Amino acid sequence: MSRVEPLFFICGALRSGTTLLRLMLDAHPKIANPGEMDFLVDFPADADASAATEAYHAYLRRSWIFNEHDLAIDPALGCEDLSRSFVAQLGREGEVLTINLHRHFDRAHGVYPHAKFVHLLRDPRDVARSSIGMGWASNVYFGVDHWIESERAIGRLRAQVSPDQILSVRYEDLLRDTERELERICGFIGVSYDPLMLSYPDTSTYDAPDPALAEQWRRKLGPREIGWVEGKAGDMMQALGYERSGHPAVVPGRLERIYMKNADRLWRWRDQARRHGAGITAMSILARFVPVGAFRDYVAARRNVSVVKQLK
Repeated sequence: MSRVEPLFFICGALRSGTTLLRLMLDAHPKIANPGEMDFLVDFPADADASAATEAYHAYLRRSWIFNEHDLAIDPALGCEDLSRSFVAQLGREGEVLTINLHRHFDRAHGVYPHAKFVHLLRDPRDVARSSIGMGWASNVYFGVDHWIESERAIGRLRAQVSPDQILSVRYEDLLRDTERELERICGFIGVSYDPLMLSYPDTSTYDAPDPALAEQWRRKLGPREIGWVEGKAGDMMQALGYERSGHPAVVPGRLERIYMKNADRLWRWRDQARRHGAGITAMSILARFVPVGAFRDYVAARRNVSVVKQLK
């Protein structure tokens, strides 16, 4: 199987600015970025080879992101070889391939040991706040969870790779000093910076970089919300260079956490019903408990149509 080199993964938590960076990179004449492709590393890690491959195939059938890319599945390949076959299909002559990931960065290194990684880091208080608008959490206490998991995965990745295989970039710096940060990224990738990287507003719904979008949490979160995030992620946040606000950290008690968790689950169900309809949402919940492949495929197909329609 052919190997695409050089290969770069753009890694960061959801809502950390990875889509903005993807648009900038894809606008470069010598860089290709087809988007987020977590399906490359979302295969089972602990099952035996046969069961893992079967589960991976089922997952790919139900993934709207995978199906949007029109990639061929070779039934003879196991999980890791199948992942590498997808990357081989994505490679384009004369362009450096970059791919966005939001999780399992350490697993990506295992499958692609020669790949390099751009780590895009954003203040967790803004990530948590932004997650509410996406329907992933009802409050910042739960909205910060995926940031914590992503940064832990970055930590595991750093323990596996050499220093020259990973470059860290702050989202806030990308907004405030865009050309300097893009020059750093281009140097890491091995191409020269091109002003066309800032032409992406002409072909997307994204506006030009705006420094006012940095540190929105200072204006949009209250002291208790800030305390929730810092009580949960404060040590990690500070270790990564983000200073605490000075507000007291807030750690909910056991009964409050139980109440908040149930309220969060109900809120997310209501949000999904609003986005996709009560019928699809009810079937999606039921599919988690009904281990019938055909039913899960049917539900996924219905939901995927709704997701893609909203995106377009």
